[in-house]
Amino acid sequence: MAAPRTDAHDLKAVKSRLDAIVEAVNDDTISLDDALSLYEEAVKLGMKASEIMEADLIGPVDDEPAADAPQDAPASAPANGGE
Repeated sequence: MAAPRTDAHDLKAVKSRLDAIVEAVNDDTISLDDALSLYEEAVKLGMKASEIMEADLIGPVDDEPAADAPQDAPASAPANGGE
């Protein structure tokens, strides 16, 4: 059986870092510049998590069909008998 495409370790790392960012921005002593930098990092992390999850939903993308995948049937006569 193939391993799932979602890398749970990556998702856990992203969530862990997002939790740390939330904690940091909740500190009343954080400067506006630092808060903005953390916000930008959080947006990037959110996009990364979204990409990981979407990759899992879409599944593998290959240029060639799998060996056990059905092949396209050859072109046949028109459905209306050529009329």
